[in-house]
Amino acid sequence: MTQSSENTHTPSATKDQANKVDIEGLLSPEIYNTIWKVAAPALEKKNPPTGFPHYTTPGTDKYEYNPPFRWTSGFFPGSIWALYERQLKNTSDAGSAPISKEQLLKAGRHWEAGLVEQQFNTNTHDIGFLIMPAFQRDYELTGNKEALDIIIQAAKSLTTRYSPKTKAIRSWDQKVSKSYSYTDMDKYFLVIIDNMMNLELLYYAAEKSGNKDFYDIATTHAETTLKNHFRSDNSSYHLVVYDTQTGDVTGKMTHQGYADESTWSRGQAWALYGYAVTYKYTKDPKFLDASKKFTEMFLSRVTEDGIVYWDFDAERPTYWDVSAAMIACSGMLLQQQLDPTLNYLPHVCKILSRVIVEASGKGDTILEHSTVNNNGDAMPGQRIADTGLVYADYYFIETGNRLLDMGLIN
Repeated sequence: MTQSSENTHTPSATKDQANKVDIEGLLSPEIYNTIWKVAAPALEKKNPPTGFPHYTTPGTDKYEYNPPFRWTSGFFPGSIWALYERQLKNTSDAGSAPISKEQLLKAGRHWEAGLVEQQFNTNTHDIGFLIMPAFQRDYELTGNKEALDIIIQAAKSLTTRYSPKTKAIRSWDQKVSKSYSYTDMDKYFLVIIDNMMNLELLYYAAEKSGNKDFYDIATTHAETTLKNHFRSDNSSYHLVVYDTQTGDVTGKMTHQGYADESTWSRGQAWALYGYAVTYKYTKDPKFLDASKKFTEMFLSRVTEDGIVYWDFDAERPTYWDVSAAMIACSGMLLQQQLDPTLNYLPHVCKILSRVIVEASGKGDTILEHSTVNNNGDAMPGQRIADTGLVYADYYFIETGNRLLDMGLIN
């Protein structure tokens, strides 16, 4: 468990953003080295990887690996591609980085090859997480038409999980904990807040293919979630259960948070980021307004010295969730990119500074002190806290890239 301490670095930004971010370690060459030492061994093999990093085994700094269909498998290839993107956009970084862009391009292609078959996966709503971090960058940065074809097919696969009755995309087929059991898909339709992050797959595919069904399904899901997933204080429920036959809401709860009526911080981060993405593609101001409200709620629960706990209502002392912090930072910067009148930069800097000072990793991950699941009713083996997480690293790299895109790094 990480202990609180005073943060000696206090970054600031004016409303016109005249000041820039100057945080030691944000663009460190060690970021490349950490990613590369995990990526490189797979390059010695002809076939693409079949195991993808997820979290470091508690008590160690070494990754546990998952098969390609698990929801986190797209983030490590995405991290490689995000570093390739960084070098293309930041020539000074390219000159000083210990890994060349040619090496990164080769590694990105090799690692994403292990995910190609996931474009046909209709058993998960997380196909957006599996596909977009790597393949969107491959298409955007290199013009690889095959990558775009994979994205469009993945969007088709995701639409098979949409129900006109619930007006939402099914997240989990089944879910069991010590406190509930939802195993009958004909009766229970499970939707989690994380699903908002998979909508970009549909929006992007709609934009590139002209398939309006992708757009309409994504927007309908966002509207349904906005109606049912949030409390009056703009905090979020993790899981909403619908009646498959009628579309009625039959339950609201958590699966990974502290309690059903608590605010799981990563869920709140998914919400603020996901609605920023929805606004990006729809330009409907209600979605930007929602994203801003969810952000303000998130920030109201961050400690004065920049700590994001795994659940904002968990009894203290408790674990951090650096992954929630990094998702929120990238989502806040996306909002600023979409609406330059916003200024979340001081908050982003405060959180980043605390994370870099006290959560920098020494093993397989760039960052430590994330929480996968600390729910008291989780099934045996599912409670994993104070660990390195592949998506904490991914959104940390993405946050740095956004700051570079915005010209906000010295």
